[in-house]
Amino acid sequence: MLKKHHFKWSPIMITFFLLMMTDSLSAQKKNFKVKPPDYIKLQYAGGAGFVSVGAGYSSKNQKLEGDLFYGYVPKSIGGVRIHSISLKFNWIPIHSVEIKKYQVEPLTMGLLINYSFGKQYFSFDPPYYPYRYYSFPTAIHSAIFFGGRAGIKVPTKSFIHRLSFYYEILSFDREIISLVSNPKSLHIPDIVTLSLGTRISFE
Repeated sequence: MLKKHHFKWSPIMITFFLLMMTDSLSAQKKNFKVKPPDYIKLQYAGGAGFVSVGAGYSSKNQKLEGDLFYGYVPKSIGGVRIHSISLKFNWIPIHSVEIKKYQVEPLTMGLLINYSFGKQYFSFDPPYYPYRYYSFPTAIHSAIFFGGRAGIKVPTKSFIHRLSFYYEILSFDREIISLVSNPKSLHIPDIVTLSLGTRISFE
């Protein structure tokens, strides 16, 4: 059932990301054949890789964001080199606080879907394993997160509009299920991880 949910929600999220891109493209179609991303991100940890780089688009009301990340884990850390892509969907439910050139967004939250490449990973049980031998696919992971960010406006002569720093605390689906199944053995600090990143917004 968990695998079905993975594949049930993944197309929906991908469609959402593409719709956001289409909305941004249609708004700028007179000036651009392809609209550049609204921002790029550099991130450490957080389920998208040991280090990852991404780009994304914001909705018109600045409440929703869709990101596409490429992540990398070096062999010295992961045992093998791991390359992955991630879709990330952010919701900013609380209005930002602006003080002069500074902006604080006290709460962000969302969903991460990560896919790892490699023969050692699979989306469905390999034929040489018994049916449902693994409870989770090893190539696909999803996580929920919350966090916050703070930024500073860059002088208007620059093509960079804002430079922000953010943190996110997230937990993967299998870890949440493990906590629910083993509340006496696991605690919330055991299933969460911290990510730190930089967001560069463009005009």
